[in-house]
This record gives sequence, C-alpha cells and structure tokens, in this order.
Amino acid sequence: MDKGIWREPHKCKALDESQSPLWFWNDRLENEELKRQLEMMSEVGVKCANPHARTNGGEGFIGGYLDDEWFDHIKTVLDYKKEHDEPMWLYDEIDWPAGTCNQTITLDERNREQYLVIERVEIPAGEKFRAQLKEFSGKGTFAIGPDTDLSGCSFNVTIVDKETGDPYDIKDYFTYLMFGPELEFVSDRDAVAFVVDIRVDAYEYGGNEAVNYLDSRATKAFIKSTYDPYYEHFGEDFGRTIKAVFNDETRMCHAFAWSRDFAGEFIKRKGYDILPNLYKLIIPGIEAGRYRYDYFDVLASLYQENYFGVLHNWCKDHNIKLFAHLLGEETVFGHARYSGDYLRQNRYLDIPGADHLGKGIGSLNIKYTACGAHSYGKEMTAVEVFAGCGWDMTADEYLRMVTWMFQQGMQIIINHGFFYSDRGNRKNDWPPSQFFQWQGWDRMKEANAMTRRLHYALTGGVSEADILIYQPTESFWLHYIPDQRYTHGFFKGAFVKDEEAAKIDKNMQLLLNGLMSENLDFDLIHKDAVDNFKSENDKIVNILNGQSFKALILPMCETVPLKFAKMCLDFAKAGGRIFALDTVPYMAEKNTDDEKVKEIFDNIQALGALKVLSMDEPGTIYESLRDTISLPVRITAGVCGTKNNHVTYPDYLIDPYIHTGEDIEGVMFTRYIKDGKRNTLFVNYGKTGENILVFVKSGDDSFEMWDTLSGEISKVEAVCEKDGEYTLNLCLPAGHGVILVSDL
Repeated sequence: MDKGIWREPHKCKALDESQSPLWFWNDRLENEELKRQLEMMSEVGVKCANPHARTNGGEGFIGGYLDDEWFDHIKTVLDYKKEHDEPMWLYDEIDWPAGTCNQTITLDERNREQYLVIERVEIPAGEKFRAQLKEFSGKGTFAIGPDTDLSGCSFNVTIVDKETGDPYDIKDYFTYLMFGPELEFVSDRDAVAFVVDIRVDAYEYGGNEAVNYLDSRATKAFIKSTYDPYYEHFGEDFGRTIKAVFNDETRMCHAFAWSRDFAGEFIKRKGYDILPNLYKLIIPGIEAGRYRYDYFDVLASLYQENYFGVLHNWCKDHNIKLFAHLLGEETVFGHARYSGDYLRQNRYLDIPGADHLGKGIGSLNIKYTACGAHSYGKEMTAVEVFAGCGWDMTADEYLRMVTWMFQQGMQIIINHGFFYSDRGNRKNDWPPSQFFQWQGWDRMKEANAMTRRLHYALTGGVSEADILIYQPTESFWLHYIPDQRYTHGFFKGAFVKDEEAAKIDKNMQLLLNGLMSENLDFDLIHKDAVDNFKSENDKIVNILNGQSFKALILPMCETVPLKFAKMCLDFAKAGGRIFALDTVPYMAEKNTDDEKVKEIFDNIQALGALKVLSMDEPGTIYESLRDTISLPVRITAGVCGTKNNHVTYPDYLIDPYIHTGEDIEGVMFTRYIKDGKRNTLFVNYGKTGENILVFVKSGDDSFEMWDTLSGEISKVEAVCEKDGEYTLNLCLPAGHGVILVSDL
C-alpha cells in the first residue's frame, strides 16, 4: 500500500466512492441549496452522493417525480459533479421497495405479485364436503362435461385420507350441473381437504408495493418507466460521472409467491408438474419436503434471473454498476421467507449490499452479504447503515460501527442518510441525519478519511479465511412450512413451527457467531455457487477470486447437491478435512441420486476424512478446527476473542431487524491479502485500550501498524521464535481499527 495515500486519503480520486450517502430529498428543492449542500459534502471528503426522494408519509419530498423539474434537479447535481470530477449514484425509486416507479407499475394487476393461499379443511367421517372447483389452466370448468378427458386437468382441491395421506380421485365425486362439475365428497373415513387459491392483492390493500419480481415483464416495465428516462436524459454520463444505481429492499411479500409463468417454468426446471402437488407445500415431513425444496429452488432462481438478472443486463449494456440490498438478511429463516435463497440473489449484482438498522453490532446480515459476494467472485460490497440510530448517536459510535462493517466484509459505506431538510416531522424519518444537522458533523472529515483508508486496505485483493461452510438452505426448505398470515412489517411475526427447521435456523446463528467470536474466520458456499469452487490439492479453492480453504463444515446438512458431494470426495481424497455437524448428508436434489450421495459420504468416512461433531458442543468444534488448520495469525495472550450479547434471534421472524441493543466486546481480527502482503485488521471493541500478544507467520521480520483513524504508520518490533514465526506485542486503541501489515 502507498503510505502517501494512507496519510492523505482525500487526495486519492480512486477512493471517492468509498462513502456514498443516501441524500434525502425530503422537501421542496432549490438548485442553489443543492449546490450549497454538495459543497459541504465535498469539503469533508464525501465526494459521492446518491439523491433519494423520501415522502415520509406525506411530510417529505415536495415536487414531481421523474418529471422535468426532477431531472433539472438531477442535472444540477450532475453538473456539479462533472465540474469537480466527483462521482454520483442514482437511486431508482421514490421511497422503497424498488420496482414500483412511485407505485405506478403495480397499477397494472399483471405486474403485482401473485401468491398461493393453501387452506387445510378437516372432513370428519360421514360429513359432506362441497367446494367450487377451479381449473389451474385458467380456462374454468364451464367446458368440462361427463365425457371430457380430465387426465391433463389440475384442480384447486385435493382430498386425502387423514390417517394414510393417500389422495382420493376427486373426479369420482364430481356432479355435473349447469356450470360444469361441482364437488361433493363424503367418506366413512376421516379426510382432509386442501384448497389452493392463486391471488393478487388489491392495489389499495398492499398491492401497490407488491411487485412480481418473479416476472421479467414487471421488471422490464420498471426499466421502461425509470431506467430508460435516466439514460435518455444523461446517457453520455453513464459510466463516467454516474457510476452505479441503487436498488432498494426488494422481497417476496407473501409466504408462497407465484407468477403467471411459474407452473411452466417449474416443469422445465424440475421435469414434473407442481400443480397437483401444491397442497404438499404445507404438509410436514421429508416426503412433502421434497416438493418444498423444488418450489423454493425455482422461486429463488426466478427472482434471481427475472429481476436482478434483467436489471444487471440493462446496467451492463449501459455501462453502469448495479447495487442492491434485500430484506431479511440476518437468518436462514429470513433468507427463505423473503427471497427463497438470499445468497443466490448476489449473482447478478455488481455491488452486493446489506442493510443495517440501529446502532448495535454483532448480527450476521453483513457477514452473509460478504460471503454471498465472495461466492460469486465479487470484489466490491456496500452497506446502507445508521438508519434508526437516533439523534443521540455520537461520532465515536459512528466510527466504531463503520469499522465493524469493514471487518465483516463491507467496502463502501452508504449513509442513511444525509437529510436535505430536518424541518418538522422530517427529522423523525429513521434518524439521524449524518449531515450538517448532526452533532458529529464536525468530525465527518476525520470519519471520511478513516472510511477511505479502510476501503483502500481492504479492496484490490482477497479476503483470507481458512474455513468453508455449506449453507444448509435446502435442508431448511425440507422442513420449513411458511406461515401464510404474515406479509412484511412487524416486530413479532411468523414462527418457525417445525422443530428441525427452527433448529437449523438457530444453530446456524450460534455456529457463525461463535466462530467469529473465536477469531476463526470463514466463508460460505451454497448450491448456486458450487461451480465456482473446486478441490485443489488439500484445499477447496474459489476459482473466481483465489480464496482457499483448509477445512469444510457441513452443518445440519441432510441434503446437498450431487456435484457438491463429488467435490467433497475429491477434497477428502486429497487430504482435506470435513466436519459434519449433527448430520451426515444422505439426500440429493433428486431422490434418484440419494444413494449416490450416501455412497459418497460413506466413502469419505471410510477415508477417515470426515468427523461428525455435535452442534451442542461448540468447544469441540473450535478445538477440532484449530487442530486442522494452521492459522498464520493468532492471539496468544490478552483478550483473544469477542463476546456477543445477542448470538441468536427468537424463533419468529422480525421485519425489520433493528440492531440497537446488540453489541460485542473484546478483540476481533480479520485478514486480507493485497499486493503480496497480509493486512490483518485488529479491532478492540472494548471501552479502553488493550495489550495483546500476537503470533504471526511471515516471510520476514518487517512489521508495521497502520492506524485507520489517525493515519499514523509505525514499526512493530517482533521477537523471532523460529524461522518464519514471530511474536508481537500490540497495543490496540478502543473503538477503531489498526492494520498489521506483514509479509506472507
């Protein structure tokens, strides 16, 4: 790293996007005031801005959206940025979630999210059950008569024997009356009926914000309404001054999202018809869980391809980067509920992103985003942060939070936000403003310099971790039965009712938080990214960014893709070590491949490369990992790790997660390889300084400490224990990071 850049980071234009605040346009705008505020940002080193209109329930932005006046204000910003050679981003919505174009796209019902409602009805023996039939083809039942071939018809009612689960042939209970077949069922045994409806919310009843992200036609309508007009006005500046577009907080609204093309896409991808099997989505057990697996797998892929994929292609064609953050990033439960598979949604993002509300630290949302980015070889990540921290947030709290974000793998800070105005109730819109209205504004230049240094030290290389963990999303799907009574926006929402699903959700939080507290860094691999990894010698290597891993953890994985199982076998044969927590995988994506997966892991166990450990014994897990991997950096005396006061969430969904009250204390370090050097970021999250002894493997005895806040660089004396192994005495300040620069 260049010491001149470190000491004076504001002079490096390449670091201008390291902080890109959401600039809340929350009042009537005046171009002269816009320029005045832009000058204030530039003076403290905040060179990138992201204009974002906020209506704030009617007491916010005043003016038209995407009209001539709007684009005139954007031009004012763009002209200033061009004159001062500064970048800017575009926020692609007014308020959020993205994709509605100020809730105009959803005026067309075809662009609103379709969803399934699956009702379970008990039918006691001898009791008559009647239901109006619907044919899933959408053709209705009018044309169906006694002689009609019904072999290709799928109806919205399924009836099964309560004890055995065997389905009845409902065609045997049709009566043909004036309007086609009507169903009248009675049996001398208890039965259960499942009635499936495909619905769309009324515009006035939530449909205004419920975009069908599974349907590319809705995405293209959004592009036509928003992206195309921006390009028509400012296309020559795309990729020059206008660097990126911000896509905010998209998600599935309902528990079982659907689309016009879902059934057809399902057949293409899975080879069978889901329609006669929809009722199984709410039936407990592994057999029905296979259908949940396939349903959520298709849903996650359609979301990935038809929303983010379509936006990505447009951005690529127009020379601009796509940033997005989603909803429910904190837990496996949230991942499944709001996006099917959260990690998968990072594939088409140029800048994968996270959101963090409240001023607590210690949650997993940031680490999950970084891991999702790494799994696709993405270099840059960003986090929207500080919403809901409150006006009492201090500059020291701000610095501490920024440092934690970078340590978790973020590389751009997106302030939420810089308020254009704090007039009236505007000041209460998820405060604080970190702009000139904030008590800590006089330290923003210092904070921006620290942000730039962290960005500089932790980009342009690769995150170094030793442990790779398979994310057990599919195993969660097998057991997860969504609660259909909740959409979004609640502090105590749907429970994870299935014990096994709840266990996976909770234990993953305990595992990942525990590893971080022990300074055992990790990354994640998941189903959609398996092709990006390979076994090489006795390591698993990410072929996109060069990360290599010495140990593989399979936590509660009942099912893994066959191609991943084969990679595990190659890894084991080369001397790699695998740790299965609670369960050894025995199922594949397709039941026809189950025996192959089971045989592979039997072979791995026979090689002595697989060790089964209990999730209930974390100490044994940590000890086994340390015995397996030779850490190049470790703390040998002093505070050796961190304590997290909030290692798991309750077994119900929270939307949104507010992190205030969560905290960690102690010392954490993470490693990053850049320019042939190891940059180890040490952070003391306590309230006073700490002295620690650190063991380091290094090619020479030249060690330097680079202070992220002051910019000071100092030599560190090392004691050589033996060739290539050193002990250092480090004095860590409280609340911000220092980077130990050493040879590999």
